[in-house]
Amino acid sequence: MEPSKINSEDSVYQKLKSAIRKRYIKQGSQLVEITLAQQLGVSRTPVRSAIKRLESEGLVNSIPNKGAFVITPTLREIEETFLVRAQLEKMAARLTAKKITKSQLNMLQELIDTEARVFDKSNLDNYFAINDTLHLKIAEFSGNKVLCSYVQDLLDRTRIYLILYDPFLKLEYSPTAEHQKIVDALKSRTPKGAGKAVEKHIKSSIGGLGATEILPEDYLSI
Repeated sequence: MEPSKINSEDSVYQKLKSAIRKRYIKQGSQLVEITLAQQLGVSRTPVRSAIKRLESEGLVNSIPNKGAFVITPTLREIEETFLVRAQLEKMAARLTAKKITKSQLNMLQELIDTEARVFDKSNLDNYFAINDTLHLKIAEFSGNKVLCSYVQDLLDRTRIYLILYDPFLKLEYSPTAEHQKIVDALKSRTPKGAGKAVEKHIKSSIGGLGATEILPEDYLSI
């Protein structure tokens, strides 16, 4: 496959994913290849490839004889994804606690300090970026590339699932203190403690889901 074609497919994929994340393309919307190709100024081939990638990530459902549609995540799907993520990140934290370096700890601490400042400004996009980087770095420091890849995929899924589930998503509490406990456990090189801190943090992040009606009664997806 030619490099230009690869770049074209990746560009279309990134644009579609960004549009879904920002809710320019709403949940439940059908992704019509010919329409998207015309809007993006490309052929249908890269659009089709991008849709398949989004489907493999769980963001799009393809229904035979009907087409491809942006998912409408349920509370149960979100909770199940978070629970799987908690177990994988727990494993990553335990591995990282055994080998983390001083420079890596400093990097994590800098992320936490930045996170506190960003949270105060209520910048959701910047917060998610820093939060995801912190979690991903812990997985990366484990040295297990396969594990890191799965954690990255689940981080992306949980973020987009929440945004799609709740179009008016807001940060209800700062997780900085919980993140600090994770880093402190890594600093003390206690695998069990680090694993528990991660698991507790991720489970607490979904504790409030479903406690109140997240979607307003007049919210429709057509």
